[in-house]
Amino acid sequence: MSELAAYTVIGLGLGAIFALAALGIVLIYRATGVLNFAHGAMGMFSTFVAWQVFYGWVHPSWMPTWALTAVAVLVGLAFAVVLGLVLELAVFQWVRTRPPVTKAVITIGVLLALQSAASLIWKNNQYHLPIYLAPQTWTREVAGVPIGANTIVIVVVAIGLAFGLAAFLQFTRLGRAMRAVSDDPVSASLWAVPVGKVGAVSWMLGSLIAAVAGILITPFINFDTTSLTLIIIDALAAALIGGLVSLPLTVLGGFLLGLLETYPTIWIQSLGFPRLVALLVIIAVLIVRAPRGMPVATR
Repeated sequence: MSELAAYTVIGLGLGAIFALAALGIVLIYRATGVLNFAHGAMGMFSTFVAWQVFYGWVHPSWMPTWALTAVAVLVGLAFAVVLGLVLELAVFQWVRTRPPVTKAVITIGVLLALQSAASLIWKNNQYHLPIYLAPQTWTREVAGVPIGANTIVIVVVAIGLAFGLAAFLQFTRLGRAMRAVSDDPVSASLWAVPVGKVGAVSWMLGSLIAAVAGILITPFINFDTTSLTLIIIDALAAALIGGLVSLPLTVLGGFLLGLLETYPTIWIQSLGFPRLVALLVIIAVLIVRAPRGMPVATR
């Protein structure tokens, strides 16, 4: 029983990250109509920027570890915001009226470009030390499974950001503008809603969320450029559970997926099995939703 409880905590921590990453996909899709397959790669690159600051620089003797962690995370998140803005201004603002398939293919090109650049800088399959938001010393073993404060911090941060994003969309002027553009971009532009600004902010926020998810997941996985990029599979599965529209269902889907991927590891020790679970969830959701249809982007 204690073993099941330990794996439940780990699954919830992993699910919180999936939910957060999926929210970034939903946010960009709702505001711009782009199904962003480069979401994982954007988070990966920003995470490695944070990693480079933390592990690549000489640790100043006067700076405690928690301060260096904070600086590294802030630099990574700032890079993510700039990356999202650059992609919107340089690429996606020019293809707003193109078919959804065209925009999706372009995101695959962005994925390959970011993956190639990261592989050249940080090596493709080389293991890297994770970024811990809480000290590793705050760890207890439950049924032989280490459960640390870092896992609790991850769950709290992910849930807090999920609620914060929902509140932003519901109660702020820019959030309402983003929902208006999502519902009907043509009518929104006629009502003087700045569609271009909304698109830029959506990409900046989406990239920021991807970076947070990437940083949070590093203690859970073999941390390299490939494994971080593949978080798109888990995030897409959770986003599809929410129909690429519903934030609550997306969060619920993320937690469910985290548990579904974690519980079998009690008996099945395979690095590829969690990805198989996510893929099966994607297939199942697409089959179930096929008769009613998925949301269709109008941009």
